[in-house]
Amino acid sequence: MKKKIFMPAIVLCSICIVVALLLSFVNMVTAPIIKARQDAAVNEALLEVLPNGKNFEKIEITSEYPESVTEGYKADGGFVFKVTVTGKSTGLVIMCGIDSNGKVVGTKVIANNETPDYAGKVFPAVEGLDGKYKGMTLDGFDPYLVSGATLTSKAYGDAIKAALQAAAIAGGNSVDVRTPEQILQDNCNAALGTSSLKFTQWFALEHLDGIDAVYVTDDNTQRVYVIGESFIGVRSGTIVTANVSDGNKALALSADAIIVALTLEDVAIPDGAAKTVKSIKKASNGAYVFELSANGYQSVFEYGNGTPISIKLAISADGKILNVLTVAHNETEGLGSACATEEYYEQYLGKGDEDIKISSKYPVDHHDDLIPGDSTDVGVISGATYTTVGYQTAIKDAFKAFELITAGGNK
Repeated sequence: MKKKIFMPAIVLCSICIVVALLLSFVNMVTAPIIKARQDAAVNEALLEVLPNGKNFEKIEITSEYPESVTEGYKADGGFVFKVTVTGKSTGLVIMCGIDSNGKVVGTKVIANNETPDYAGKVFPAVEGLDGKYKGMTLDGFDPYLVSGATLTSKAYGDAIKAALQAAAIAGGNSVDVRTPEQILQDNCNAALGTSSLKFTQWFALEHLDGIDAVYVTDDNTQRVYVIGESFIGVRSGTIVTANVSDGNKALALSADAIIVALTLEDVAIPDGAAKTVKSIKKASNGAYVFELSANGYQSVFEYGNGTPISIKLAISADGKILNVLTVAHNETEGLGSACATEEYYEQYLGKGDEDIKISSKYPVDHHDDLIPGDSTDVGVISGATYTTVGYQTAIKDAFKAFELITAGGNK
């Protein structure tokens, strides 16, 4: 029988110490080499977008910078910023070099998850964007949207603008990096003396003289009236914004009284109404509010599983469109998505049933656009037949329901 051999603990401990020392020595020798290689790789990328840059130093990215800016470098010849944005997918990372005069020198996409085309290229439609932005400044910023790659090209432009803002901040300038939506929310909160309330635009059921826009809190207990560049907050029938002129006070309080007096009651959907009509309410001023579900491009081509366009429509007692709003949609960005813009809504305002026609029949077995490019029909979106026809059809269906409800003076 063989004897077991036990290694003394002191020997094991000595071996561990020696190994640790060797690893420490190897790390001490190789760490500077690895760091040098990493620095060289970073410098190579930096020099690619800022060729004349020298003595790059990393900048601390604080909260005053745009949220999309994740890294920054200062050099003798300008700045380089790494910006992460969302195009068709998240994770679109762009390096942007900006010279000491605030002009874009070069850009480079260093990471992305964008959908490739049939040839396997991710950016076939935006390859020329580098040249478009070269020499551009923050004051003269003019983004480029590429047809067929709207989301990617928009995100690309957003990244360049963020880099230009970051360069201005790094250069000691004050820059407002808020989005237009954030500015609107901040202005409304300031008018009411609040800080974190959320506001949505009031769905107008009546014309308000002298008022450019109205924003309401979620519970509709507080409202902000926009007159020119003034934001005027009203709470419980009282102006709470300081330094408001007497004329603007009168306009805001008059409008507030109208809104407070308006009430809505449910109305049964009449027999014969189309399935696009989901609900109807009658306002105390005689207007009717319709909730509609339109079959746009996404709904049609997902074969019943897609997302319809949700529309809110107000028709006055005399049969004219008071207001229209796209509540939700999943139409193609840059094409059908135009149905959710102020410019699109404005086409319908004041129109009656006779002013609106359905511009085309849906293509049955192909995707061709069947509406002429020079069409003047109300509600036409160029290159978006399905969205156009779905929207127009839903509004015509609302007018049909309106006629059924009000037939014979039964209002």
